[in-house]
Amino acid sequence: MFNDEFGRETRYENEDSQVFRYSRERRLKNAPDNVKEYYNGNFRMQKGIRVLFSNKANRVMLIALVVMTVFALIYSRMYSSGYKGSVAGYNAELTSFAFEERIYTSLKIGEKKAVAAQDKEPVKAEVLVRLYDVNKMVAVEETRTVLMEHEEEKFQITATDFDIVSAEAEIVVKGEKITIFTDVKR
Repeated sequence: MFNDEFGRETRYENEDSQVFRYSRERRLKNAPDNVKEYYNGNFRMQKGIRVLFSNKANRVMLIALVVMTVFALIYSRMYSSGYKGSVAGYNAELTSFAFEERIYTSLKIGEKKAVAAQDKEPVKAEVLVRLYDVNKMVAVEETRTVLMEHEEEKFQITATDFDIVSAEAEIVVKGEKITIFTDVKR
């Protein structure tokens, strides 16, 4: 059924009270220009990077995205580097993980820059590794003296106490001291 005053009129068969009125010409008369262009087929989508700056909402979202990315990078730099450190020109990395009812903790100490073999003298490093349980009490403590003869030295500590949740290493090289820590990965 068509009605000139309201445009197209549609009635549902089951309910006489619901009426849907639709007139495209009447609706588009007061519509913005970009909507009229879209229905005429003249609308062109912006492509590429210009879409991010096309309107105020997109600019705000872009700025929010950039700010959140910067905060995430700053946060990850500040709080995730506890398991790595540097002392007297040597990098140190502490890792710890659980596997089959055992806790494996390894410490890797290496030089920042490779030095020629003839110029290099062995350097002694004192290492104290502590493993902490859920009550933050020392469950395992081990002291080692590492002679840095190669570019990189590694050693591992194995513990059977499955309540261990974190590890800490104090490294002293050439009178300089650093403490690094990590949680046990499960």
